[in-house]
Amino acid sequence: MTTTGALQSVPFSGELGDALALPGADAMKVAEEIFALSDLVKTDARLRRALTDPSRNAEDKMALAHSLFDAHMSAPGLQVLEALVSAHWTKPEDLHDAAEVLGILAVLTDALRAGALEEVNDELFETRRFLAAERDLRLTLSDMSTGTPHERANLATRLFSARLSRWSMRLLRRAVGRSRHGRLLNNLRRFAEWAATLQNKLLVTVESAVDMTPEQVTRLRRLLEQRFERDITLSISVEPGVVGGFRLRANTTAIDASLAARIADMKRSLAG
Repeated sequence: MTTTGALQSVPFSGELGDALALPGADAMKVAEEIFALSDLVKTDARLRRALTDPSRNAEDKMALAHSLFDAHMSAPGLQVLEALVSAHWTKPEDLHDAAEVLGILAVLTDALRAGALEEVNDELFETRRFLAAERDLRLTLSDMSTGTPHERANLATRLFSARLSRWSMRLLRRAVGRSRHGRLLNNLRRFAEWAATLQNKLLVTVESAVDMTPEQVTRLRRLLEQRFERDITLSISVEPGVVGGFRLRANTTAIDASLAARIADMKRSLAG
C-alpha cells in the first residue's frame, strides 16, 4: 500500500501515492509544486478553463499541461498534474481545491517518511486549541479582506514558527492563507484527521472538564480501540464549559457525556 492508500476517499490520493513512490521522489518538493499549481489555477481563470475544458480530450489537455509545466515540475509532480488534467471536471474551480488537498497530503507524507507525523498531529491540535481561544487572532488570520493570503501566512509564521515543525508550519501557512471565516479550525482538524489516517489510526478528540490521569487516559484509549476496532490517536483538552464528564468526537461519531448535557436533557424532559 502506498502512503496515501488509507485515504481512498480523497480524490486522486491514489495517483499521488503512486507519484510519491517513484524512485527519488521528494514529497515536500512535490507538495510545493502542487501548491504552486493550485495557486496558479485559482488566479488564472483562462488557464483553469483550458485545463478543465470538457470539449478537449485528455491527451490534448495533458499536452498543454506539459508545454506549460515541464520546465517547472519534477517527474512525480508532472505525474500528479497528468492525473488532474485528464479527469472530467464539472466545475473548473474544483481543480484548485483538488490540487490544494493533494499538496496537504504530500506534506503529511513527507512528515510520515521522517517519522514526525505524530509530532505534526500534536502540533496541529495545540495550534487549533490556541486559535480556538484567541478569537480576534483567529478572525484576523482567516479574514480574506485583510491583506493577501501570503501576508496572512507571513503573520502566522511570525507568531508560530518558533514552536512548530517545518511540516506543521507549512500546513498552517496554507490553512490561514485560504480559510474563510469559520473554516480555519475545521481545516486544521481535517489535516490532523488525515495525519492519523496515514498512520492507519482513527483520530479521537476528547474535551474533559478536568485533567485526566495517565491511568484514565490508558483506560479510555483501550475502551475506544475496542469500540472502534482500530488503533487511535487521542487528543485530549480541558474545557471548563464541559461541566463534568467529557465530550468525544471521532469522524461522524459524537458522544456528549458531560454533566451539562445531562442537565440539558433533564430540562427538556421536564419541559416536555
